[in-house]
Amino acid sequence: MSQGRPYPRKDSSPKQRINEQIRISEVLVIDEKGVSRGVMPTKEAIKLADSVQLDLVEVAPNAKPPVCRILDYGKYKYEQNKKAKSPQSNQVKTKEIRISPNIGSHDMLVRVNQAKGFINDKCKVQVTMTFSGREIIYVDEGEKRIQELVEALKDIARVDSMPKRMGKKLTCILAPLSLPKSSSSDANKKSAASSENGSAARPADAARPPRPAGDRPRPSDGSRPPRPAGDKPRRPGGPSRPNNGGNSGSSSRRPQ
Repeated sequence: MSQGRPYPRKDSSPKQRINEQIRISEVLVIDEKGVSRGVMPTKEAIKLADSVQLDLVEVAPNAKPPVCRILDYGKYKYEQNKKAKSPQSNQVKTKEIRISPNIGSHDMLVRVNQAKGFINDKCKVQVTMTFSGREIIYVDEGEKRIQELVEALKDIARVDSMPKRMGKKLTCILAPLSLPKSSSSDANKKSAASSENGSAARPADAARPPRPAGDRPRPSDGSRPPRPAGDKPRRPGGPSRPNNGGNSGSSSRRPQ
């Protein structure tokens, strides 16, 4: 069975009417200088746009009467498409640089120059250090190498995310100084400060909580404190245990 030509996809976006496509009798006209010309017949507004070699574009079709502007329609569409794509262009890109714990001085210089190029392009830099095999025991050395990279870039970059370990990887994110600080970096600093405060020991002169009212203090000589008058004394033998036969009332006797 031969496949036929597919139907063209319909454009669901509303089309903007210009010039002779505007079928309403009267419109509110705004000229090319932004000055309102008031309400006039549509044919007269089209002639006014033709006199300055521009287009009559309907910008507010739901208004009563509809609002039309005299402008260059091609330039107007270009600016509208540029505005629609502008949020994507504002997103900051992240570039990755990989280093090892035993990286040499020359290779470190190459990575620093590479990071400078990314930061000058207003991109964030993610520094990733991968530990292979028994290199995982040298995590401290890896943190020192990352700190060396941060110190070399401190004039143009700042730490956006503190170094953190994920499995056999140690990552750190640097951001250009021109970019605003993200909320993630502030959260990292707050969590680090709270962990330090939580791990700190209680000072020696801190006041202890008061002793409950019903708790009896023990004498300094180690003897048992006197029992209150209303307390019943305990049996010296303690509670009776049931015998193996299961009858608590009868005692087991050894046969003679």
